Amino acid sequence: MATTFDISDLSEQELTALIDEATALRQTRRDSREHERTTAADGSKGQDVKDPNHGVITAPTPRSVKEEGPAHGATK
Repeated sequence: MATTFDISDLSEQELTALIDEATALRQTRRDSREHERTTAADGSKGQDVKDPNHGVITAPTPRSVKEEGPAHGATK
């Protein structure tokens, strides 16, 4: 359903400002979408934790803790 805006009473200057603002907003949204991950075959949008800008703090898996623990003084 389309939204209708009554802009008939706007001056030329107001219309130009409205168009400029809408164009800038559209470009901002397009730029933002370029950074989103594409949808996978299963429909999910996963996160790339190997991306250096992701911000995730990775935790070791139980297996790596078991294998690396003794090297750091952990006992069985």
